[in-house]
Amino acid sequence: MPRSISLVLAVAAGLLILPVSAQKAVTVKGKVFSKDQVDHSGHDHAPSEGREEENWLPLPGAYVVWKSTGQGTATDSHGFFRLDGVEGDTLVASFIGMTTVELPFIGQTYVEIPLGEGFQLNEAQVVAKGPTTSVSLLDPLVVQSLGRDELCRAACCNLSEAFETNAAVDASFTDAVTGTKQIRMLGLDGKYTQIMFDNQPGARGLNILQGMKFIPGEWVDQIHIGKGAGSVTLGHESMTGQINVSLRDADIQDKLIVNGFLNRAGRFELNTVSRHAVSRKWKTALLTHGEWADRINDRNSDGFQDNALSKDVVLRSEWEYTGDRGMRGEYAVTAVTQEKESGQLPLLDAGTNGLWMADQAVNRVVATAKTGYVFPGDDGRSLGSQLTLGNHDQTLSFGPYRSYIADQQFARLNLLHQMKTGRGDDLVVGLSAKADRYDQALIQDGTFPVPGGIATVRREEATVGAFAEWTVKREQWDVILGLRSDVHDTFGVFVTPRLNARWSVSDAISLKAAAGKGWRTSVPLAEFAGVWASNRSWIFPESGSVDPFRGLQPEESWNLGLNLLSKFTLGYRDASFNLDGYRVDFSNRVFVDLDTPGEATIRQGRSQSRSAQAEFWWDWTKRLDITLAYRWVDASSDYDPDGFDGYGGYRKDPFVAQHRGFATVAYGSRPDAKGRQWRADVTFQVTGPQRLPWTFENDLVDPRYVRPSEAPTFVTGNVQISRDFSEGQQIYVGVENVTDYRQAEPIVGIDYDTAPGEVQTVSGGPIGDDALFDAAIVYAPIFGRNVYAGVRWAFGR
Repeated sequence: MPRSISLVLAVAAGLLILPVSAQKAVTVKGKVFSKDQVDHSGHDHAPSEGREEENWLPLPGAYVVWKSTGQGTATDSHGFFRLDGVEGDTLVASFIGMTTVELPFIGQTYVEIPLGEGFQLNEAQVVAKGPTTSVSLLDPLVVQSLGRDELCRAACCNLSEAFETNAAVDASFTDAVTGTKQIRMLGLDGKYTQIMFDNQPGARGLNILQGMKFIPGEWVDQIHIGKGAGSVTLGHESMTGQINVSLRDADIQDKLIVNGFLNRAGRFELNTVSRHAVSRKWKTALLTHGEWADRINDRNSDGFQDNALSKDVVLRSEWEYTGDRGMRGEYAVTAVTQEKESGQLPLLDAGTNGLWMADQAVNRVVATAKTGYVFPGDDGRSLGSQLTLGNHDQTLSFGPYRSYIADQQFARLNLLHQMKTGRGDDLVVGLSAKADRYDQALIQDGTFPVPGGIATVRREEATVGAFAEWTVKREQWDVILGLRSDVHDTFGVFVTPRLNARWSVSDAISLKAAAGKGWRTSVPLAEFAGVWASNRSWIFPESGSVDPFRGLQPEESWNLGLNLLSKFTLGYRDASFNLDGYRVDFSNRVFVDLDTPGEATIRQGRSQSRSAQAEFWWDWTKRLDITLAYRWVDASSDYDPDGFDGYGGYRKDPFVAQHRGFATVAYGSRPDAKGRQWRADVTFQVTGPQRLPWTFENDLVDPRYVRPSEAPTFVTGNVQISRDFSEGQQIYVGVENVTDYRQAEPIVGIDYDTAPGEVQTVSGGPIGDDALFDAAIVYAPIFGRNVYAGVRWAFGR
């Protein structure tokens, strides 16, 4: 084991016994409401319609306390309260003669808690009407929160598909063979967005593209999408934003949740979430996921499987400890095994018949630990630790000859101490350490830039750092000042400053500003995995050396952003308008140049992205709300800083639409006394032109190898209809890509004039021998319209 990882493990072992808290202390504000029954008996109603309509009024004098400590307050004359606490605790709201509600607290800065009449409930039943996606007026950070209702508006089989109804994040396929999806934010690849699961490292390293697929949608409780550099307490790798996924745990209302899913492509999924009480202090949750896809699909008759055949199994065991004197702990182990197969039909073992195949096998185990202590009687003071240990193995095989076999061992430790300053401001200080070891073996039939075409490269790196974050809270404005310093064992010292600020123009309008730096090290062959769906030769800055990655420097960028958020009423109905603009400037960025046919050149240099987004939400009627959004992006990179290629330095980044429009409509019928209702959700996206990698040089070989240099504008849409039988029990059917838009001739090198079943290359030879074969120039769906159906059913509520 490398010394860097051994050091991190030794420090972690000594610190796990400390009474520390992984949760960051924050201030939560909110209101408590009570139900007011408005009698409509004097109005005409159909016999089957109810005569009472629910209204919610602010409730003065309600008690709101923390479950772990009993500390709390009473709501004022407007039903308002304010409490200091930590993530992971539970808010308990009560009032004489009304139900007591428990609301798990996961970091929200504003909550609304309704109390109803009747017997006491064991868990919260929050039913107040509101947007399924929300942004706080009071939080200096620009964070968009997606709740369970939002996630249930689409198929959302896994996290990579959870953004279909969200305008802030794009999701697209990496190639026309493997079916792998990646996300983009602010016009830049998802690797520049720090993705976390329960505030622990999520998709990074070798897992950067596949990581979100290993989180089933049914496991997710909330998703928090933050634009800008974010908080220094979570690390230095956030460059465009942070996505924190809050997973369901032992605090769920139901003892067992089962979700089944099937679509037209032959993909079947089964997900479960169950909770179990072990003792007064311990409780546990078991989350399971299984996916099978074994149907052959070739709807465009190009001789290649449209969707990869796959077998996935993901298991997660989570344990939660709640002590008597402020001690808390959350511990989890997640295991993943995946097999995928795709490529040229018929699907057979690669290398045995000369067919072009794409096979993938992944095995992954991750253990996380968050242990904590909140000082009794010392408001706002806590200590915290977060530990992550894991191993990721993957084998990728492409074509008849090429393979990429890689292993990553990783460890990460984060220590935090939060306290109040003399003026009541929050101060967080901490230490962090992380280490990674990569072993990468590559076989490329002589095309990899290492003598002989075979290389096993080991890379070890370790980083230790210290950080401080000061939050100044005032009635009209807040400022978060953060600074961290990290020492990398190879690249030296990095200083990362960050600033987030809020100014409330009025009670319903806020202005926010963000500025900050981020940096990360790159793993190109994993990050650009879509390029493997071709016969391109990899070219590195130091091609031909024993370690071709040696010349790559860390990626560094600055992020500047402004945000305007306004909440108002329109036609006596709630509405909001959100406008933001961001600028990301890279002093060094690692990217792949695909503009030379047959080559994939890894470049590094300057890059930039400019983006602006406007989003409007309106609760149009009591049963129907709409969202409209537009985003503009201008992203480009310096392909030729020395001006040698004759095409100019900066070029637009490929596969990035400069214009994108977005519209959703959500309808919900009136629920009856048992909670039964119909729901309908419609989402449409207009994707503008995108620059595509150049193929005009292929004309020298054969015009059939040439593709347009710009993708056309196209429209896609999703429709879903759901039937709720009671809370937690639902069936749904839907259609993805209802417009049936499909990219024409997505694979370069295939002779599309050949009759189905007689696929061959334009050159007439085997695909594996054709250097210009390329299935990675993908800008739109391949499969087309896809019908699906599913069921969500909760037991033991």
